[in-house]
Amino acid sequence: MTVDDFIADLEALGQELSDPQQILTDIGSDITEEMRRLAPVDTGALKQSIGYTINGNQIEFKMLYYGFFQNYGVSGQSDSLGQPVPFGLLAPSNGSFYQFKKRAFGLRAQTFFNYDTITNQITDGIAEFTADF
Repeated sequence: MTVDDFIADLEALGQELSDPQQILTDIGSDITEEMRRLAPVDTGALKQSIGYTINGNQIEFKMLYYGFFQNYGVSGQSDSLGQPVPFGLLAPSNGSFYQFKKRAFGLRAQTFFNYDTITNQITDGIAEFTADF
């Protein structure tokens, strides 16, 4: 490679990076495809709502609001439910009164995206693109 070839490649890279629309489009498509593949499905509405938009040099991912509850669980912890609360009645234990059952309400996390993984995918996608020059 000559110095002139190197300068031409460097200018081409600079032009590509000054308008990152295509790079971000490719990365966004790959990430949303994976999120849709991993998303929990009941009606399919969440899966269909997963998408992205590009604003300048930023990429924003979107989905129905409850996608975050599905991903992280309602208790905010990945593998536990909410606190047990009295709910429902048991038959009288001694014939004179009823007792309440204790049940935990919540939604277990069904992870289909991870912030760190998405960040790494974006970084790796940009690095891969620049390595081609």
